[in-house]
Amino acid sequence: MAKEIVVNATAEESKVAILGNGKLGEFYVERALTRRLVGSVYKGRVESILAGIGAAFVNIGLEKNGFLYVDDIVAEGAPYSDIVREEMGHGYGKREAPGPPKKISNLLKKGQEILVQIVKEPIGTKGARLTSHITLPGKYLVFMARDKHRGVSRKIIDPKERKRLKSIIGQWNLPEDVGIIVRTAAVNHANHELRREAMYLNKLYRRLEKIAAKKSAPALIYEEYGLIQRIARDNFTEDTKIMAIDSKEECRKTLGLLRMIAPGMRSKLKLYKGQLPIFEKFNIADDIEKIYKRKVQLPSKGYIVIEPTEALVTIDVNTGRFSGKSPKDTAFLVNKEAATEIARQLKLRDIGGIIVIDFIDMEVKEHRNAVLQVFLKALKGDKAKIKVLNFSSIGLVEMTRQRMRRSLESVSYQSCSYCNGRGVVKSPLTMSIEVIRLLEQKLKGQRHKKVEVSVNPDLKEYLLRNYKKTLFSLERKFRCSIPITAEPHSHIEDIRINIR
Repeated sequence: MAKEIVVNATAEESKVAILGNGKLGEFYVERALTRRLVGSVYKGRVESILAGIGAAFVNIGLEKNGFLYVDDIVAEGAPYSDIVREEMGHGYGKREAPGPPKKISNLLKKGQEILVQIVKEPIGTKGARLTSHITLPGKYLVFMARDKHRGVSRKIIDPKERKRLKSIIGQWNLPEDVGIIVRTAAVNHANHELRREAMYLNKLYRRLEKIAAKKSAPALIYEEYGLIQRIARDNFTEDTKIMAIDSKEECRKTLGLLRMIAPGMRSKLKLYKGQLPIFEKFNIADDIEKIYKRKVQLPSKGYIVIEPTEALVTIDVNTGRFSGKSPKDTAFLVNKEAATEIARQLKLRDIGGIIVIDFIDMEVKEHRNAVLQVFLKALKGDKAKIKVLNFSSIGLVEMTRQRMRRSLESVSYQSCSYCNGRGVVKSPLTMSIEVIRLLEQKLKGQRHKKVEVSVNPDLKEYLLRNYKKTLFSLERKFRCSIPITAEPHSHIEDIRINIR
């Protein structure tokens, strides 16, 4: 598949769009003030140990302490942790047979300093998830400190290529305590290219060790590349036609990285100097804007609605204005379109956690099976760990998608301070009744000459148009004046009553 990488970069924000055959397939945003933390290495101090759950909280200098689970603590000769296997997205051969349970109190002590790496971003009230199994990813290899395993990713399935790559890494004179995993990008690349990267990663790690030895915890030891350089390292492959960047500085940084890891790819890196904004030039500005909308149109004029909630994300499929030959055909065709688009949107928006999809009801079992297969096929290109269940008895598809960081929506938006995240506010009618009720409460049993009511301008207009007689009756009943004043910037649900 022909791939294009389009980068818009400013001092405050980097945006990267990855196109497959001219269509937007992936989109990433990173702000200077909220840079990604996964992959960065820290020297931390153990603040507390929770023996009951086999975990420790480690101060690494962030707002919240990181969480280090017992299975993610390295010991000399220990097998590579499952969490890093999952996060790096590679296969490493058979897992070691489980031994007796490890006691965290035998591995860590309160106040101890330890070198750790972030494998999962802090999300909400949770601190970062940590591991002491330090890994340094390159373009072709993953370097694993204090690990003896050396192998080839399971995603490389050609037996001859696997044998060739295993032979190559077996020839290198690397320290015994170093593990190496060959990534899929290494396919068909020569020994000297892979060896150069292995030596570079080993040298980088030895430099980290020296820096860590000189610093006291908590301290940042190594910061993972920024978004643009990570994309160049992990996604800029032989099938990429072009990587266009509209920032001279970021283009220079990326060129420097390519000189080290993939010199032959430098000719495909271009500095964009056009007058049009780069996303408009590549005809993807409208597609990017649609990422933030609840409603996504389908080619058939059906549509899907994506609703994030506190616990899960719900996705509803609707026929809209589309009408096929029969209700069965209509539901089947729209659901197939929706299955492909939902897989694309999950990846584009980086939606994680529990996801529930309400496809249009299908009576024919073969139709349900076909839609599910279309959905599973569309998900194959997603690097996140995904689990999909079959249609439930009430026609829902439930799934989970690995959440590595905040979704694109949560990065770009915040809960509305006006409606407090509800998405709705009380109507003028409801608020008018609320004003009358509050006035009656305040005036009962007491004598006042004047009671001032301050409300939103729209609410004032509604009150005086529809409840003028009611307000006049209250004035007569309680023998006081009730002037209504407008507060231009007040919330429609804010009512201020001042008694004179």
